[in-house]
Amino acid sequence: MIYSFYHITDVHYFSKKNFACDWRTFPQPSTQICILKSEETFKKALEIIENDDETDTVIITGDLTNHGEEYSHTEMQALLREFTEKGGNPYVFTDTHDYPHFDIYSIDEKGEKIPAEHLPKEEVIPMYYPFGRDKAFDTFDDGTTYIAEILPGLYYIALGYEFTSEDRLHSPAFSDELMEWVKSHTERAKEKGATVICGTHWPIVAPSPAYDVIGKGNTFAEGERRAKELANMGVRLFFSGHTHIQCMKEIVSEKGNKLYSVQTSSLSGFPPKMRKITLDTDKGTVSIRTIDMELPDLGMTFTEYARKGFLGIIESIPYNMEHDVEAFANTEGGISLPKELILSHPRTVMYLGRKLNGLTYGKAAKFSKKYHDLKESDYEGVKDRKLVTLLLELVANLYRGNAPYSPDTAEYKIMMGCIRKIERLLSVLHIDAKKFLSGYTLSEFVEPLLYNSGPDDDNVDLSVK
Repeated sequence: MIYSFYHITDVHYFSKKNFACDWRTFPQPSTQICILKSEETFKKALEIIENDDETDTVIITGDLTNHGEEYSHTEMQALLREFTEKGGNPYVFTDTHDYPHFDIYSIDEKGEKIPAEHLPKEEVIPMYYPFGRDKAFDTFDDGTTYIAEILPGLYYIALGYEFTSEDRLHSPAFSDELMEWVKSHTERAKEKGATVICGTHWPIVAPSPAYDVIGKGNTFAEGERRAKELANMGVRLFFSGHTHIQCMKEIVSEKGNKLYSVQTSSLSGFPPKMRKITLDTDKGTVSIRTIDMELPDLGMTFTEYARKGFLGIIESIPYNMEHDVEAFANTEGGISLPKELILSHPRTVMYLGRKLNGLTYGKAAKFSKKYHDLKESDYEGVKDRKLVTLLLELVANLYRGNAPYSPDTAEYKIMMGCIRKIERLLSVLHIDAKKFLSGYTLSEFVEPLLYNSGPDDDNVDLSVK
């Protein structure tokens, strides 16, 4: 059998009704989510599916709304109902942003953010029963976990979870009882000759060592162990979002069974993407293709628009360090140093900014010359480029996947040469970087931001026998 379906995640729909002012005059906030375009983006995604002659099925793995606003939920519900009435076949579940524990906002007449209320979880979850749970043939716990036959012979398990701590500051986890429930259904599926795929909101394994460090608590507790258990049950594909990172990870169990963690970036974030999956169970292959979201009348691609909103504030940090310490101190989300500490040491900050902005590829190459095989002629074309541009590019690479600097490029050799020299210096000083990097070496932390050595993060053909 050949099955086709779409994967969408992290829509972060923000209703225009949340604006008391004219939303068209409201500047796009410098955040990871393009809230001003979230409605248009979701409608465009549904239109793509509606116009696809091969499939009308889509799984949406959480964060349907930006912060759980009532207007956003009612409009999202209406759009899914309209999509269904046109023949669409959605399988949806809600998650963290749909009933958040943090402060949410609306926009007043002056264009200022003001506190707002969100719908409670016990009201939100039933709103989406018609688009998933009501089509299921079995559920677990409160109904956020369900299994449905989304296409004849293709079972989809939407997995709920629990937190390892009630304060929700710890990792999500799959209980032993849930895993036994999943196992019972995978065994029944085998008896019927059916195929099982799974999905949840949070990634079962970290998309990269860098995210494992900076996003601590945002992947599953013992996720790799659970992934291997699922692989041994016969599950080959696991879909998720949450991190807003475009990524494909391969997990291999001790029995040699593979599970592919298909992590898709936010539909309304950077980069704005959705996926189409085609599974051929007779050949044991899966084709995964990524669709870059596009919207008209932006004056640039939607990816460029989203990057500008998300990374624009980060890209201003090096300049502000050297030239505008107060702006640097006020950088929202760009740094984690206390504002008071920055403002009390302006000369030190400006000095560090000047040194950072003065670094070039050529200087870095000379610093690390014992740790790479480059001659000056090998990096002649890039030696005057600012190293800070590469550092900022590493941030972009974390989210968009498919980092482009392969081991034969000057950028890779220079950066990894610097990292190896720093590791050597740390060794001399008896400093173990693993203590600060969740068990990773500095090289293991940085290298995936330069080059993707695993499956292609956007378009790939895989064996799932």
